[in-house]
Amino acid sequence: MRAQVIICPKCNKKIEEPILLNDLSTIPAEHYYACPHCLIKLNVYACMRTSVAGLFLAAFGLIILAEVGLLTWYDMTMWGKDIALIFFGSRTGEAISLGIGMKVIYYFLISLALLISGLGKFLRRRSKAIELHFGSTAPEKKLRA
Repeated sequence: MRAQVIICPKCNKKIEEPILLNDLSTIPAEHYYACPHCLIKLNVYACMRTSVAGLFLAAFGLIILAEVGLLTWYDMTMWGKDIALIFFGSRTGEAISLGIGMKVIYYFLISLALLISGLGKFLRRRSKAIELHFGSTAPEKKLRA
């Protein structure tokens, strides 16, 4: 995963990956992310954002996939149908109809598409976000004469 490229507010250089700076001169020691060029303090937040839409798509795909599995299991055990007939045969006129006579393979493919797109959206949204606060800079060190 790539973090977004930001511009340092002090030296105006691109920062692709900030460095972790350990300031041991303060008590307690301070740890913060900084610009690798000028060492200005950056506030970096690792956001673990989840996508509700991605979770909804994945859950809906799993529900449809479970229904297809139950229907396939029922047809194979109770009616002794072949799996090719279950997936590619029409359901028109049967006691268990899937709406308007669609084939089970369509529902299977729709559920897989929903599941894969939902998981893809959910996993892609988990990213590292970098947020700059221009007022927070590293404290200037005073030189002792």
